[in-house]
Amino acid sequence: MKTTIVRAVAALSLAAAALLTPTTANAYTDPAVVLVTPSVPVAGGVATFTTASAAFQGDEEVLVSVTGAAANSVTLASVAVETNTSLRSRAAGGFLNTPVRFPANAKGQYTFTFTGVESKVVLHAGVTVGEPTAVVGAPTAPANGGLAVTGFDAGSTTGLWLTGGALVTAGAAVAIGAIARRRRSSKA
Repeated sequence: MKTTIVRAVAALSLAAAALLTPTTANAYTDPAVVLVTPSVPVAGGVATFTTASAAFQGDEEVLVSVTGAAANSVTLASVAVETNTSLRSRAAGGFLNTPVRFPANAKGQYTFTFTGVESKVVLHAGVTVGEPTAVVGAPTAPANGGLAVTGFDAGSTTGLWLTGGALVTAGAAVAIGAIARRRRSSKA
């Protein structure tokens, strides 16, 4: 009987832990949101990556890494470099303000990582290079960068928390009931 109770409590505890585990997927968030203007850059065009808050220290050097088709041809708009691993920028008062020139053959999704040399702050942004349009000079709203949204948000995990809490409560009730039953049977 004692072994059965221990197994039941262990099984309920494991079930509760398994239900609550997905909430840890939201543990990391970028310290600042990277905005991209224009939100859909064109091949051969320039997009500026900025932050609304000072994520870096003062005027620290920022390493820029990019992944995507023809990424080795991506350059900072103000400085031409040969490869994407040597892209470097400077934060201005802690704010990111980095114009990037895409190659003429750029197309598809590009992923950027901005790393502060001293602060070790890492920011992420993604952008899709679009086809040039006939409308020239049309203003575009900045796109939000940052980490890709994965897992669950806090609102969608409420059911998991309630279910996990119910399982833990049920396990505790089974354990308390078994202890009470054992005490009654030992007194009789």
